[in-house]
Amino acid sequence: MIDLYKLWENKKTMPVITVEHGSGKVLMLGYMNKEAFAYTLKTRRAYYYDSQTDKVYKFGEEKGNAQRLMSLDLNCDGDALLMSVQQKGHVCHHNGKHSTCFTNNIYKRSRGDYSKRRKFGRVEIDENFDYSKEDYEDELE
Repeated sequence: MIDLYKLWENKKTMPVITVEHGSGKVLMLGYMNKEAFAYTLKTRRAYYYDSQTDKVYKFGEEKGNAQRLMSLDLNCDGDALLMSVQQKGHVCHHNGKHSTCFTNNIYKRSRGDYSKRRKFGRVEIDENFDYSKEDYEDELE
């Protein structure tokens, strides 16, 4: 049993990974403080804490979007939350057309790509460490 009073004893905020109920698709990473956590549990709607404004807000209230709480889990260290929601509308506040905030691919390995040169977005990085095909196969499969 989790003691919800002790959970927030030494924390101002906690990261919360929000996923789509059913599919498990990662929608966003946000933060909750004790107040946002309490509102979320009480209303069964997702509330987050904005450190820039120092305010708690209900997800999507200004744009007609919403997140209905389906489950809320605490990680083994007691310092991060995983929230499963039913999503109504869009997620990303930078571009209202996306169903996830994770739209900027940095790296995607294609099968058989073992070259020393990797491209991360617009930044090209030379790797000095010599990876062989066997290193990848042994560790990842």
